[in-house]
Amino acid sequence: MEISHSCDVHLVRAKRVATDYLGWTMILRANLGWGLLGGLALATSGCVTPPAPVQPPQVVATLTPPPPTMPAGGYIGMKIPPKRADGRYFTPNLDNTDQAAVWHLRNALNVAALGCDQAGGGVAEPYSAWIKTHAAVIDRYYQAYIREWQAPGWWDWQRVYDDNQTRIYNFYAQPAIRAAFCAVAREEVAQVGQVADDELPAFARASLKRLDRPFVEFYAAYDAWRDYYEPAPPPVVPPQVVPTIDPPVIVIPPAGTDALGVNETTAESTETPLAPAPVDPPTEEPTSPR
Repeated sequence: MEISHSCDVHLVRAKRVATDYLGWTMILRANLGWGLLGGLALATSGCVTPPAPVQPPQVVATLTPPPPTMPAGGYIGMKIPPKRADGRYFTPNLDNTDQAAVWHLRNALNVAALGCDQAGGGVAEPYSAWIKTHAAVIDRYYQAYIREWQAPGWWDWQRVYDDNQTRIYNFYAQPAIRAAFCAVAREEVAQVGQVADDELPAFARASLKRLDRPFVEFYAAYDAWRDYYEPAPPPVVPPQVVPTIDPPVIVIPPAGTDALGVNETTAESTETPLAPAPVDPPTEEPTSPR
């Protein structure tokens, strides 16, 4: 029994020592782990890459646009159409009726057929084919166009009509825009022969806008050049009116004085005395002889 009790005591002591040893081991490991973590944190904190400095936005140099250039064919003092209130340049093809649009298209392509030989050609033959194969419909719109000019009852409508046709031809015959105009006319004349008779007015309106585009672009380029180099003169300020005649001086008579009497006296005193009229010497009557 003593031996057994002694063994039990030794076993309890051994377990207590083992427990203490394990406890201290775990505490040591825990402290060692926290130390390692702390050291690792300190080490890594020294290795963290600092944030990159904020770079200011890059300054982009703004280039001044070059000054506008004179369009090819333009010259100083050139007269171009003004703009309407809606900002569009005046051309012969604004606010046209159906018959006017068809006839103006015929005029434009006629000018191209006559003047585009030196600018690539390719207009005369398809134009001749169009006016031959569609002569009836073209003449129908032309007669309606003439009646528009006759409707107001002007006695000189024919002269006004002829002047209008001359302006249309001169518009499309401008030498400075001939090459660009002929390039568009070459495309339009290739299509007009395929247009149905009923669709001709709609095609004519759209075609005239395309034919007018080279002229409108030229006018805009010329205006930009002129406005840059020849700014509009300052407004004229009318000169101040300076009186050249001294105002009359009004003399106020003293109180109690008859103004009319003073004026009369002054007038009498300043009057120049009249010289006495000459008196003819007396004439003696002739005496009859006794």
